[in-house]
Amino acid sequence: MEINKHKIGKGNPYFVIEEGQFNLGDFKKAIKMIDIASETGADAIEFQLAIASDFYIKSHKGYELYRKREFSETQLGELIDYSNEKGLDLVVAPLSSKLINIMAKKGCAAFNINASDLVNPDMLDMVSEVGKPFFLSLLLAEEEEIEWAINRISKRKNIQFGLLLGQHTMASGGHGVDLKHTNLGFINTLKQRYGVPVGFIDHSSNIWSPACAVAAGADVITKHITTSREEKGPDWQVCLEPEEMKKSIGLVKEIHVSLSSTEKTLAPGENIDRSVMRRSIVSTRELRVGEIITRNDIAFKRPGTGISSIEFNSVIGRTVFKTIKEDQLITLDDIQ
Repeated sequence: MEINKHKIGKGNPYFVIEEGQFNLGDFKKAIKMIDIASETGADAIEFQLAIASDFYIKSHKGYELYRKREFSETQLGELIDYSNEKGLDLVVAPLSSKLINIMAKKGCAAFNINASDLVNPDMLDMVSEVGKPFFLSLLLAEEEEIEWAINRISKRKNIQFGLLLGQHTMASGGHGVDLKHTNLGFINTLKQRYGVPVGFIDHSSNIWSPACAVAAGADVITKHITTSREEKGPDWQVCLEPEEMKKSIGLVKEIHVSLSSTEKTLAPGENIDRSVMRRSIVSTRELRVGEIITRNDIAFKRPGTGISSIEFNSVIGRTVFKTIKEDQLITLDDIQ
């Protein structure tokens, strides 16, 4: 799966910052969120976008709420252009299927089908036909629903999609998902079952949960951001502030480096610790010039700055060249 220059599932994990409607329909604020996201080291920013008449029935209070948050088509194009200018892919989470063609034509990088639409045939059909890579968010989903959605989109040829595991408990008034309920072990189950990239949508309040997900095999991470939790915007309980997001992304990159190392290597500073903690070959008695060293003449003690204990066989049978006092490190200069 490829999103612009990013090969998902190979190389570095793809980190998407969820703006999550923090802008509340304020275009200047949306632009500001792109600026903030670009400074964190993320790969992409995700905007949830909706056309109210294609989302809620008009008698529901949600209709008017989302109608006020709608951007014009010109503004939608500007969001994409400005994200690209800032080095970010713009991922669209369409809450209206009618937006998929519009945003694809304007050049968005990818789509993320919201968990609420995993079982929406119109949304799945439209995103499968438009030719852009996309993710299916699996929050709220049971396994048979995941199977149904994948069976439906798999009828189309040449589609690129990935899966995003996660949980959403905000409607119940929670503080976010506890680590023990994040189901991270299911990531590799999904990879093996469907053979596609699998990521994690983090709805916890921790900066380190994304790194845990990468360690569990996640190819993609999405995480909510806010300018300040004091504003108490959408999903504020699980949002990270900008400096926290930088740290979270930094941890993801560090754990990826660790996971990419397939050979045993010493960490910086370990050689110093080796010299302190390992043992050297020492004399158990005074050894005089001309004596032949036997196994009973040597022992192994700290510090490890002398001949390594692993080399003991190369010392046994050697002739003492210089007198060696009892309980002294034996050096190569002392023997021949």
